[in-house]
Amino acid sequence: MKSLFKSKNYMIGAIVAVLLLVPCMFLLTACGGNTVKVSTYDELANALAGKCDTIEVTEDIDMKGQLEVGRKVTLNLNGKTLSNSADIWDDGDSKSWSLISVGENGQLTIKGNGKMLAKENDCYAFDVRDGGKLTIENGEFVGNISVVYVNKGSAEIKGGKYSLVQLSPDERFTLNCLDANYKEGSAKIVVTGGEFKNFNPADCLAEGEGTSFVPEGYTANLVEGYYKVVKA
Repeated sequence: MKSLFKSKNYMIGAIVAVLLLVPCMFLLTACGGNTVKVSTYDELANALAGKCDTIEVTEDIDMKGQLEVGRKVTLNLNGKTLSNSADIWDDGDSKSWSLISVGENGQLTIKGNGKMLAKENDCYAFDVRDGGKLTIENGEFVGNISVVYVNKGSAEIKGGKYSLVQLSPDERFTLNCLDANYKEGSAKIVVTGGEFKNFNPADCLAEGEGTSFVPEGYTANLVEGYYKVVKA
């Protein structure tokens, strides 16, 4: 009887261990080891609102509206394209300015050599507000008036290619900060890499002639219409 009792206890313990393991395995599968793969706008929206550290895009996505980031997350574009076929811009109550907005508590890193293409005469590719932080490692980004607009917070540009489809009156606002916040230091952009069509981040007219987003130790060189930022 004593041996049978021990066997039953071992069996019950094993069953409990399996039951406890199943939810963990489910979470690991859903996030793919802290990575979730998405192929639609709704999946991307849910992933950005979720808990996975990295989001990997597996198909081109038509952005139905602005998506917002309020946590630390990496978006791996994986060579794919995010673009909008319908207008996103709304300067009313919704403040929809961009394909992706990085807001309070948001820390978004972009990598994966993909593309973000804003519809002509519509929105920016990115905006940063309420103290958010945007880091771009690589990729191609096309916006209207601005590609990256920092209202309040910071953007760090390490690489990528940047251009506009809508000018005002030229490319001077490709990277742009809200003037008042830039002057007081609550909006900033730092550029240590990347290529910018007809826009010199080392002489940003949007913030005043001679204003440089390029830190000491780096330089912007004009090559075939693009200013390329490299180490000096």
